[in-house]
Amino acid sequence: MATHRTLQGNLFSTPPPDPLRDERAPHHETQPEPGNPTRLLIVVLIALFTLAGLAYGGGIALDRILEQRRIEARMGPKPQLARLPAIEVPLGSVRAVEMQVSLVLAPTVEPDRILRYQDRIADRLFQTLSRIDSETLTGPGSADLLKARIRESVNREAGTGLFRDIYIERMVVK
Repeated sequence: MATHRTLQGNLFSTPPPDPLRDERAPHHETQPEPGNPTRLLIVVLIALFTLAGLAYGGGIALDRILEQRRIEARMGPKPQLARLPAIEVPLGSVRAVEMQVSLVLAPTVEPDRILRYQDRIADRLFQTLSRIDSETLTGPGSADLLKARIRESVNREAGTGLFRDIYIERMVVK
């Protein structure tokens, strides 16, 4: 066997292993140290609180879903709406009516079928409402009058049978 020597001494503090002769000695795995019981208790408590929080949040979500289903069972499904652009109609020198209107669509109608005519509907509605005097628009029965004018404008511009009802979401007389 050749020695590996340098001017400073041996190259290796121990001779290198001979791959042909030396088999690796079985090395023993060290046993892990026992865990700290307070650390384990803290980890378990954090896991339990996390699971309790998730269960609480899931219960709230489930309750809201079931409540929504009860409401839909009683009142029917939510109607599909087509919201027309806001309209402001002057009533004279100083006063004006500002409105926001939505149409409750028929079951088979898509909102795009009406909304592609929304500018024309708004123009027609503006022309129709500007001809009405201010006392009629602000007096009793004005909502029915407005709904009738909106119905006429939508039927004329987009076609008939596209909606079932009209919601006046906002009507402010300034």
